Amino acid sequence: MVGMEIARLAERVGGLDVDMSTAGSLTAALSDLRTLRGRLSSLEGKITRRLGELAEVGAAAPVTDTIGRASKGSRREAEKTRRRGETLGDAPTMEGHLEKGRVSDEHVDALAAAMGRVDDSTRAEMLAMEDELSDRACSTTPSQFSRHLGRVIDELTADGGLERSERQRQLAQLSHGVNDETGMGWIRADLHPDDYQRVKRRLDSLTTALARRPEMVGRRREQAAADAFVQLVTGSRSPSPSAGSSAPPEVQVLTDLDTLVHGLHEHSIAEYSDGTPIPVETVRRLACEANLIPVVLDSAGMPLDVGRGRRLATPAQRSALRSMYRTCAVGECDTDFDRCEIHHVDEWDDMHGPTDLDNLVPLCSYHHHRCHEGRWRLQLDASSRQLTVFLPDGTEHSRALPDLLQQRRDDAA
Repeated sequence: MVGMEIARLAERVGGLDVDMSTAGSLTAALSDLRTLRGRLSSLEGKITRRLGELAEVGAAAPVTDTIGRASKGSRREAEKTRRRGETLGDAPTMEGHLEKGRVSDEHVDALAAAMGRVDDSTRAEMLAMEDELSDRACSTTPSQFSRHLGRVIDELTADGGLERSERQRQLAQLSHGVNDETGMGWIRADLHPDDYQRVKRRLDSLTTALARRPEMVGRRREQAAADAFVQLVTGSRSPSPSAGSSAPPEVQVLTDLDTLVHGLHEHSIAEYSDGTPIPVETVRRLACEANLIPVVLDSAGMPLDVGRGRRLATPAQRSALRSMYRTCAVGECDTDFDRCEIHHVDEWDDMHGPTDLDNLVPLCSYHHHRCHEGRWRLQLDASSRQLTVFLPDGTEHSRALPDLLQQRRDDAA
């Protein structure tokens, strides 16, 4: 039956005349491709699980070896495929969603990674929540789903936060080598979340400074990031006085007062600004060491207005926006807030838009350019902060709430 469905989808997609197709036909084809990929991934999971059963009785080679030889891929990818297959076997609801194209391999990999870093007891508790987790995966991007899983783990292991932090400290490691095929050197670091946040903030800051230099025009941000990493490690080639290495890197943590004072509750917020969950004990420790910048939002979430007194968003406004947005404001965009630019919905120059919170949204560089050079139009509902994006021809592109506000509303529901 599965084979017939795969054949039917493959035939339909294979018979598409791309050059003669309308936008509607091409969109339908993309949907078919997503479902086809899901069917194939589900079938791949069933195959890997059966190979595992045969390997256990000596009737087949180890699963990872078989996958690696068959796929001509790396051992790391083969191991990821094996874990994905095992996870699908433990989570049949997720497998059903995958077959229907409602979730992707990345969602399954996020679940596999989350369950791989907890003990057997917590893993069993997560599997008991499988229906709920699978439904959440259907309505979120892979990165949002991964962060949700982190919060679930925090709730299930609330009493072990300090112990987990110490274990993470012990697991920190760095490795490096040379890629035999390209001759390029590689470095991998697994860092404690505190250290990762500090390094990430400094690296992002240096990358942005380097990317603005004239000689970087036309180069990818990843190339600027590589140069910034060299500078960060060696202390050489400072791109600008403002990006020097003397200022301490900033680490921002989002939490609510009740959690800080009384501990976890049903609607707790305890995470780094990029959404990485953080134990309450660590929040309190950081609070002891930090200069606290409170962000207090009124019922509409818009307390800070500065009118047209200045063009750029104030640090306080950025902090307020950060408490609502983890990523770019455009729906389904996963670009981190720290890599976004603050955009005036009503333009400062042409429309005399004020630098008020109800006129500001974070946009990644791609979507920022689309709003200016690409003539996309944004409409922000002041009461709910729902952002509707329209293409130049008036077609609605997307409609979304700030991801953190959406998450809190979903949790409350």
